[in-house]
Amino acid sequence: MPHREERSFTIDISLVAEFDDAYEGDDDGYTWFERFESGLKPRLTAAVTEALRADPRFTLLAAPRGKDPERALELELRFKAR
Repeated sequence: MPHREERSFTIDISLVAEFDDAYEGDDDGYTWFERFESGLKPRLTAAVTEALRADPRFTLLAAPRGKDPERALELELRFKAR
């Protein structure tokens, strides 16, 4: 079996919406979250994958490891040793 080394790097983003004191709760239907889902999340995913693919010595793979795919982007970045 070939020698394998592993490390991890994590980016966690906590999504928070703050409302004024008059807010009654759930009145907005989580539109702030939908704005993230439809606009920011796809651009964030594209930027991360583009950056990770920029070095030809690395190969980027989807690596689902049991987290909810709607709430986590799980990737594996493999270094191509010579």
